[in-house]
Amino acid sequence: MRRALLIAAGAACLTPAPLALGAPASSGPNVYIVDNAFVRNVQRPVVKVHRGETVTWHWRSRQSHSVSTRSGPERFATKTRNRGSFHHRFIKPGVYRIECSLHAPGMKMTVKVER
Repeated sequence: MRRALLIAAGAACLTPAPLALGAPASSGPNVYIVDNAFVRNVQRPVVKVHRGETVTWHWRSRQSHSVSTRSGPERFATKTRNRGSFHHRFIKPGVYRIECSLHAPGMKMTVKVER
């Protein structure tokens, strides 16, 4: 009986814990996408991160939106959607102008990546 418990306990240690859906890739800043706005304490936020840090966007809107770079040292873009999360790890320092391609030029924000 004791041996069976030890084997079961060992197997439980080898089973990976389930990941939460939409969990960020790392512990960087979170930005929420609500009805026609990017929000992080204020609308149209300026998010400051260090090189290598990840920013995660969370859809909290019934409308469809996207996240794409209008200008910056590197480009990225999501598909248009109305739920889920997206994370991007910023490698190159500089200023990134981010917008929703459906609601530009009003729905925008800035990410400043420091060395």
